Amino acid sequence: MTDERRSLPLASTSRYTPEVFVAIAEGEAQALAPRVAEGPEGAIEAARIASERAEGLTGAARTHEPPETPIACRRGCSTCCQAKVLVVAPEVLRIAAHLRATRSPEELATLLGRVQEVDARTRGLARDARAEARVPCPLLDADGGCGVHEVRPLVCRSWTSYDAGACEQYWEAPAGKLTPPQWPVGYELAQAVLAGLGKACFDAGRDGTPLELIAALRITLERPTAGERWHKRLPVFSAAKDAEWIAANVR
Repeated sequence: MTDERRSLPLASTSRYTPEVFVAIAEGEAQALAPRVAEGPEGAIEAARIASERAEGLTGAARTHEPPETPIACRRGCSTCCQAKVLVVAPEVLRIAAHLRATRSPEELATLLGRVQEVDARTRGLARDARAEARVPCPLLDADGGCGVHEVRPLVCRSWTSYDAGACEQYWEAPAGKLTPPQWPVGYELAQAVLAGLGKACFDAGRDGTPLELIAALRITLERPTAGERWHKRLPVFSAAKDAEWIAANVR
């Protein structure tokens, strides 16, 4: 679900081998495909289960192979929240359902305006260009925290920095720089679960192609029937498919 540049080096003695990550992805796909096949609500439930599974796996990993240094990520530290984030359809359906359940009509309309504005500025940008654009995520709240933290995408869960200062320096001018040091085990575990959720979509006969978060969220908020259309195999998310991922992974 990610490209090779974003794979992080694991210790040679780690129990978390590439084979383990593949097995996790396969297991998640088998467990989640029946849920996805149930319809939009089932897909949302699959995204919830995947999120909890990633949380459980990373929690166990903290015990077995803890981070080398304390994780620096804290609420309000949102310097990385201008990156391109890839999701699969169940994740964005879950986020939209959460927003509709927790926001007033006026709040939702204001948020949709911000999402539309950011989408207009960032749609179709490659990862590096998106980073250079330095456009904050429209889901950030007034305090700089994630406004949908409890339903945030797996990609967002996967980024765990060791150094907040290094993050700030990177995002001031990211061109040509390596991303700041992170906990590789947590990153790869979340990515494996995401790969499993995407495969579950395909195994259930639905489209699991990665989508750019903001473009997909705009579509879902503008079209309350987006989930039903996706379930019926209609190309409702075609404008949000990430061309960069497709070019790197589809042969």
